Amino acid sequence: MQAGSTRRQDVARGLAGLAGFSATALLVVPKGLSLFACLLLAATLAALPDAWRGARHVPRALYALLLSALGVIAVVAVSMWRVDAPWSALDNPSRVLLLPWCAWLAWVTRMRVSGLWYGALVGLLVAFAISIAQVSLGVERAGSDANPIVFANAVLTLLVIAVFCRPSTTGALLLVLAAAILVANVAVILSGSRGVLPGLGLVVLVLLIGTAKRHRWRRLGGAIGVLSLLFVALWMVPWLSTQFRLDELHGDVAGFATGAVDKPISARMALWSVAWDAFRESPLTGAGIDTFAARIDASTYCLDAQRHFCGLGHAHNDIAQWGATMGLMGLVALAALYLVPLWVAAGQIRHTHPDQPVGPAWASGVLVVTYLVSGITQSMFAHALSASAFFVLGGLLLGSALSSGRNVDRG
Repeated sequence: MQAGSTRRQDVARGLAGLAGFSATALLVVPKGLSLFACLLLAATLAALPDAWRGARHVPRALYALLLSALGVIAVVAVSMWRVDAPWSALDNPSRVLLLPWCAWLAWVTRMRVSGLWYGALVGLLVAFAISIAQVSLGVERAGSDANPIVFANAVLTLLVIAVFCRPSTTGALLLVLAAAILVANVAVILSGSRGVLPGLGLVVLVLLIGTAKRHRWRRLGGAIGVLSLLFVALWMVPWLSTQFRLDELHGDVAGFATGAVDKPISARMALWSVAWDAFRESPLTGAGIDTFAARIDASTYCLDAQRHFCGLGHAHNDIAQWGATMGLMGLVALAALYLVPLWVAAGQIRHTHPDQPVGPAWASGVLVVTYLVSGITQSMFAHALSASAFFVLGGLLLGSALSSGRNVDRG
């Protein structure tokens, strides 16, 4: 009986590791998470027979993740009921259940993050190859089968795992890390996404500063110097400035004053004004989920003529999107979506004191913060790929952190 249980646990751990590898390796491939879904189900079925007979108590953090996920779905369901929205409006929000599910699976199987790390390296190479291939075929901005912004955010997610889940630093590993950063930057540059740049800078900043107290100020100065040089390069190198459309910023912002809202920044400013009007009309519950596109069509920007702006469907900002459609209830749900995983990650980081910011707790924490930063210019949970990546990879990282950290066995 004991031998059979051990074999089942080994099978579950192996399937969970393969699921994590496939999730990162195939993240930017069209329908790449389909294999992960199959492996997730198989690993769960293999882990269930022994899960409830184990001596370990389920950590309170897993219950917190589950309750926050159920709370988000409850808020979305109420909003759907108010405006009689179709069931498809629950598609992306319902993926939040993957967060506690993946966290539980990684915790109960004691899944190693090495699978995620190797998969992230493969995924970055795949993203690099896709971006090179698309640009060589004449595509202006690389994006795989998603839009370039979503593609760039997926690349940033893979880079977070490649940087913060790496093994102990060696000479050879430094070369691998440098190569990962290089191919990630190439893919982001070819995507032409500006919104991902602050998150990319954050990853570099945390990597260079580290956590050791020795020479911290010197490292901070060096990190700021590196980021400053990169910023200057974006403005001074003509090709980079054109690729990221930095030469259009002034005209883009100025165009908003004259009603020209078909450029990226002016469109975002107009979207945020539409979102603010919707929030003011119903601050508690918002206009209702799946209604923002209709609010755009009814705005003054679309009364006289149809334009590209009128085809947009979300506010390109997490706070604006959730506040406009679900009001204060939505903002509370959004805060739980970010802050509960961040709280769990911070709790595990406090239990460890590494000289470098390495490990699943650090990776999950940085992942949440990069999504927060990216959410300023993009509705991160309005896209299936961005939402799934956050819930799946965030859950696996948090579960691994809970399994490897101290006080794991406390209920």
